[in-house]
Order: sequence, then structure tokens, then C-alpha cells
Amino acid sequence: MTERRPGEWPAGLSPAPVATVPDDTPQPPQGPPVEVPVAEVRLVVTVDLTGRYDSNAQVSRDLRKQTRYSTDCHTAVVRLGEDALRVGTGLGSLIASAFFLAARDVEIHVPAGTRWAYVAAEAQQYMRRYAADHAQMLNRTRTPG
Repeated sequence: MTERRPGEWPAGLSPAPVATVPDDTPQPPQGPPVEVPVAEVRLVVTVDLTGRYDSNAQVSRDLRKQTRYSTDCHTAVVRLGEDALRVGTGLGSLIASAFFLAARDVEIHVPAGTRWAYVAAEAQQYMRRYAADHAQMLNRTRTPG
């Protein structure tokens, strides 16, 4: 009996060598690679607060309900109706707290001809404040060195 190591073919029973066949198919001419434009895809989250609201608590609850399972997105669009603007206090703070970490851009849509444009400025101010506060918290929790 011949010596054989595990994983080797037994003596005299090695597989037949595989014959290689030359590839005679013509090859296309090689030129510079062609660049195909790829469309940019962005996730946009829409929050609709155009319903009928009688209290600030209803507006706040509806905003939280719609953003509860939202994910990080490129743009958040918040549509505000007359009732939400009329009864909602601190809408800028509510919107900022919902999206200051999750969205890169926030659009706030209000009905035309209304005096509610300040909500966007208020949301921007709160988003800056929340982002700065979050950065401070992260800096405090990092280990030194």
C-alpha cells in the first residue's frame, strides 16, 4: 500500500489533466470606459398637518404619530394647515425636535397669504440650538485622549 496524505488522490488514480481550448472569439476593441450617468435618489419624508385640530395637544400628537417610525432622510416636508397654525403653539420647536438629527433639509409649507412664515424661522433657530446642544453632549461623553 502506498503512502498518501489526507486530501491527495491515491497513487495511480489522479484525475486526467483538463485540456484547455484556445478562445478564438473576436474581442471588441478596448477604448476608454463609458461613463453612464446615475440619477441621484433622495428620500423625502412628508408630514401632513392640514387636518382639523382643536388644540395644540392634537397637533403635537399627530406630528409625533406621523414621525414615530420615520428614518433618516434627505428632506422632510411639513405641510401645515390653517387649524394647525391657529392652535399650535411652538410648532417650530416641535418640527425641529422631530427632524434636527434625521433630516438634512426641512421644508415647511404654509397656506398662501397667511402670516405664518415665522414658523420656518423659528424651526431654523431651534434646529441650530438642538444641534449645538447635541454636539456639546457628544463632546462631554467622549473619552479624553
